[in-house]
Amino acid sequence: MEAKNRHACRAALAALGTLLAGAAQAVDAEAIDLSLEDLLKADVMTASRKAQRLSDVAAAVFVVTREDIERSGATSIPDALRMVPGVQVAKLANNRWAVSVRGFNGRFANKLLVLMDGRSIYSPLFSGVFWEAEDTLLEDIDRIEVIRGPGAALWGANAVNGVINIITRKTRDTQGTLVAASAGTDRDGALAARYGGQAGDGHFRVWAKGFRRGESVGLTGVAGNDHWRATRAGFRGDWNTDAGGRLTVSGGFHDSTTGDRWNLADLTSPAGFTATPMSQSNRGAHLLGRHEWFSEGGDESVLQASVDQTELIVRNAIREHRTTADLDFQRRARFADRHDLVWGLGYRHSRDSVDTQGVFLALQPTQRTYRLISAFVHDEITLVPESLRLILGERLEHNNFTGFESQPTARLMWTPNPSQAVWGALSRAVRTPSRAEGDALVNLSVTPASPPAIPLPVLLRNLPRPDHTMQSETVKALEFGYRHQFHGGLSLDATVFRNDYSRLRSATMSTQQLVLVPPFHFVQNIIPGNVLEARTHGFELAADWHALTWWRLQPSYTYLRVREVGSYADPVTRAEAARLKDSAPRHQLSLRSSMTLSGRSQFDLWLRHVAGYGAPGAAAIPSYTTVDLRYAWRPVAGLELSVVGQNLLDRRHPEIVPDLLPSETLQIQRSLYVKAKWQF
Repeated sequence: MEAKNRHACRAALAALGTLLAGAAQAVDAEAIDLSLEDLLKADVMTASRKAQRLSDVAAAVFVVTREDIERSGATSIPDALRMVPGVQVAKLANNRWAVSVRGFNGRFANKLLVLMDGRSIYSPLFSGVFWEAEDTLLEDIDRIEVIRGPGAALWGANAVNGVINIITRKTRDTQGTLVAASAGTDRDGALAARYGGQAGDGHFRVWAKGFRRGESVGLTGVAGNDHWRATRAGFRGDWNTDAGGRLTVSGGFHDSTTGDRWNLADLTSPAGFTATPMSQSNRGAHLLGRHEWFSEGGDESVLQASVDQTELIVRNAIREHRTTADLDFQRRARFADRHDLVWGLGYRHSRDSVDTQGVFLALQPTQRTYRLISAFVHDEITLVPESLRLILGERLEHNNFTGFESQPTARLMWTPNPSQAVWGALSRAVRTPSRAEGDALVNLSVTPASPPAIPLPVLLRNLPRPDHTMQSETVKALEFGYRHQFHGGLSLDATVFRNDYSRLRSATMSTQQLVLVPPFHFVQNIIPGNVLEARTHGFELAADWHALTWWRLQPSYTYLRVREVGSYADPVTRAEAARLKDSAPRHQLSLRSSMTLSGRSQFDLWLRHVAGYGAPGAAAIPSYTTVDLRYAWRPVAGLELSVVGQNLLDRRHPEIVPDLLPSETLQIQRSLYVKAKWQF
């Protein structure tokens, strides 16, 4: 069967190659939509909280454009993030992802701040992102700005290894009607619609989408319980105000149901666990308002407020209701011909209500309120006009879990000529503890009896700390970067970095007890703490080459090394240190090829290689190489038909072993889908 699949894959590649060869002869002189020069001149907002040319940013920045998303064939935001060097994306199942920057990956990677139009979608429950719940209409995304390295001096705690800001398009650019439908081997179908119109001195849009996805398979070939059904809808309105200002109001709701299968600790099972089907529901709604205006002196001000309500229900495990209100103000002023100053204030209030069920997990107390007050200042100082700039920043925060936190940065940017830039940065950032870390009692696993060494089963149980508090994790990061725009449509972006982490989340052995209630067993308790230290270093390379007016190549390479610092006598601490060391691949390679053919058709190829990683044995992930192909045709104006093949080089492969929650390891399968998009 495997040989037959390989032959079929080769035949498909050969057929597409023949099609490409014929179409290339008819190619016109029209260039790819976004030129290299345009991209380098495009403004980014996330790196400095102000509009700034990508070529002028003193940080490791990568922008995934709307065209990149469309031509990649990606059907989700995490899949689109695979394009970014330094970002690790691993698919756990058809409905779950692990996304991190520069290591420490997992389903709830806790050192990455994710924003959507400046609104944080970071969950305080697990210090991560429920990617299965965070989605939007992909056609409405203008760009995804990814900052690799600490961004806490501007964006606050949890922006430890990076910041991802998903920025949607202005409503004036989404006028008219769009309808998109797709179906394929890994989905029952997807349907999306959008309508944009004019309202007074502004524009608006409303949109909705829904889809169903089927199941993948486990390591033994048995179907995984990872089905996914989701609906989502939203709106946005943009209006011009006096003196060139702008008012934006947006909102939306989501409702999704996903399946999973957990290997729950079971004292009566010979294996120590029982595979139990689970069902997860994520529901929620949000409302955001943003006002931008200018003072008479030309200073820019932004006031943004948002309210989120979410509900998480995992049957027989946990139910969480959360309401979060966020208020953020910033002001930009230029003075003395040398200073470009941005400062701001922020306040966040998040309250939850948690009900745990079953025997796996318990959280006490059942209600928590999280308050955060912050202030930041960011000054870009021109030392030598058009050549040398110094950037100094500091963010002070106070939260009711760990108190005051200081997160400074210092950056230097040298541009010897318009085509080259060299920058360096030294930063400190923190990650505040999650709700689960301080308050959770978890029955982790069972070691079955094995007389005479282990006369009775042993239940490993995580207990909350007596004071229900943890310390913030910290990182001190050193980065250097180089950019060069060569003649002939070629650019290069390189970054090297070293991060030193302290007070990382860990656990240590605690008390033992003998339970003389059937089934008789031992309980080994562990207590969370902050004793781990680690160090990472690596480099990231990305190139963009317009080889011909109709052909664009985008290679990238990431090298990452994670090392534990110090030795630990406690066996649980040693195991956690080993897990962190093996939490991300050392090598990643990506090559994207985009061809515009005949003015009406496109052919895209995406090759990725991920080195093997993980601890030897059941937790190891073998290296894998994937190829995605996309062919799109526009028979008439406004209508696009496309076919996409993903993971074409093998039948299926695992990408990560789940952590934190006891989900089974699933494999990502080869897939094919067709899509029709009509705009009028």
